[in-house]
Amino acid sequence: MRILILFIQLTLLIAMVSGSNKLCSQTYINELMASNQLALFDDFFESDDWIEIYHEGGVLNLAGYYLSDREDNLTKWQFPFTNAGVTTITPGGHMIIWLDNDLSQGEDHAGFKLSPDGEGVYLTDPDGSTIIDFIVFPMQQTDVSYGRECDGCENWIYFDNATPDDNNVSLISPTPLLYINEILINNESNLVDENMELSPWVEIFNPNPFQVNLSSYTFSNSLGQTYTLPSNTPFDVTIEADGYLLFWMDGEPWEGGHHLDFTPLSEAVDISFSGPDGVVADAYSYQVDEQNVSWGRSTDGAPVYEWFTIPTPRVTNSLFIIPPAQLAINELQSNNLLDTIDNTGVHEDWFEIVNLGTTTIDLGGYYFTDRLNNPTKWQVPLDVPDSTTIAPGEYKLFFADEDASQGWNHTNFKFNNDGEALVLRSVDGFSIADSVHFGALQLDHSWGRDIDGSGPWREFISTETTPEYCNVCVTSIVGPFYRPFSLFPNPIKQGVSVFCTHDSIIYNSTGERMEDIIGDEFNTIHLASGIYYIISDSYGNVELSSQILIVL
Repeated sequence: MRILILFIQLTLLIAMVSGSNKLCSQTYINELMASNQLALFDDFFESDDWIEIYHEGGVLNLAGYYLSDREDNLTKWQFPFTNAGVTTITPGGHMIIWLDNDLSQGEDHAGFKLSPDGEGVYLTDPDGSTIIDFIVFPMQQTDVSYGRECDGCENWIYFDNATPDDNNVSLISPTPLLYINEILINNESNLVDENMELSPWVEIFNPNPFQVNLSSYTFSNSLGQTYTLPSNTPFDVTIEADGYLLFWMDGEPWEGGHHLDFTPLSEAVDISFSGPDGVVADAYSYQVDEQNVSWGRSTDGAPVYEWFTIPTPRVTNSLFIIPPAQLAINELQSNNLLDTIDNTGVHEDWFEIVNLGTTTIDLGGYYFTDRLNNPTKWQVPLDVPDSTTIAPGEYKLFFADEDASQGWNHTNFKFNNDGEALVLRSVDGFSIADSVHFGALQLDHSWGRDIDGSGPWREFISTETTPEYCNVCVTSIVGPFYRPFSLFPNPIKQGVSVFCTHDSIIYNSTGERMEDIIGDEFNTIHLASGIYYIISDSYGNVELSSQILIVL
């Protein structure tokens, strides 16, 4: 009898332990979106980061549980006890939590945001230490969610069509209207990729009013070369609405989602592009001419083709070159905890622009991006000239916080804490005014020029950051910056001489130093057709002013 009782007690104990473990495994972080702009709006008509929690057991009130994006701080935000109607999940139900760092908007708004560059999310028991579920997610694409392949499943995938507060189901979107817009096979000096390599490229144009994720789309030609784009890098292969995306035909797919696993054979004169549903989005016959001359549609999506002696990768084929003003990226901060606050009192990533010219400039229409394959990612608003106008020698501050609703100087991207690129382009979306590549910065440190606008970049410690002010206030360089120089004729035919009134340096469109112009005459016989930047350098290697030279 005693043995029977002990056996029953042991059986009940095993059942209780098993039930406890099963309870933990029944509550999941099921789906998330770390870059939400148009996919989902909360009750305040704001598009914020969100996660979905799925519970397959009985009724569960999450009051007292914790959410966090830091494994070393699991109790970062606690589900409130004040409204069980909001914090309770019904059997087999889903719950959306807004990660917007705005506790005033309700019990389902957590006290932190997510980073689209990737991080962790942790759901923790009320004891503050037992992790019920977590996910460390990779880089995210705007308005594309990341979730379990089915509710509670182990495998995580990207969803073009997010399923907030519903069952996770992956649907194949119909192939929309897309165009192969331009192609360059003989790329000798036109454009380099992020690894500074010259390769053939093909450009896709999206004429739709919505972005298109090209994951699992396939490039092929009549000679049997084929490559299907990966499904796990939507941040590399998504085309913005009315946008352009460049793919490198370099046979190096390990370099990123926009690198194809073949190089075009010399006999190939065609390429096609198909969606995952098997529908051909576009088929394109092309010609190959001399070096650095592309073959493209006369206007975006048009049925007529022509040669482009000035290729237009990532921008409209109807491009009208508008040289940028004398503007420079002067300082930035990608890891801001206690340093600079924005107009809402929040510490956000930021960067600063300085006007090095002699005239007042309206920044409205200029473009900033942190993605080299998306040059027009964010445009400075055109309708607030009182705010976007920058006087000579003045500084303007922008917040890289992915929250354009907070003002004209809040971008739709954030910085990567591990470092990335920032590029400033003119209103044509193509001509580069300035750019910088930066690495990981220490907390509250900034990366800035010394001297302002032209000097080499260095790290400034937390007590040295100077948003909207000179980094190194040396007044002796102000005069030279404002002295212009002349360049003529411009544009110019290949092999003809140009004349400069000052010694200068000529760079190609990728920033490679090509030639020094000593004296007043320079022959362009060694330059391929394209766009070049001429920097006057007559005062001890201090950039005085710049102009664009177009070689036809």
